[in-house]
Amino acid sequence: MNGIKMTWANDSIGDVIKHGARRALPVSLVALRVALYAVLAVLRPFIVAALSALTLVGLASSLFYAMLVPGSHFPTGLVLVMSVASAVMIVVFYAVMELLLPQ
Repeated sequence: MNGIKMTWANDSIGDVIKHGARRALPVSLVALRVALYAVLAVLRPFIVAALSALTLVGLASSLFYAMLVPGSHFPTGLVLVMSVASAVMIVVFYAVMELLLPQ
């Protein structure tokens, strides 16, 4: 028993706190990542459905007003940009979920 040196008994309080903080930081980051992934996994059907509907409605309305109502003041370009942006947001959402995926 005398041959076992307890390193924590010789360290100062500041060293013990720094060592504990170094060990606690990765654990808390993993816990935060898992919690964010869980929230996004629960909300995924709603988010993807809303963004998909926004994309499809925007594309359909742009095509409708561009082809069938040629003299209207409908902002076709703005709605097309909004539709493409919502489609890109679906891809970004899945990329964020992939990054947060627990290893």
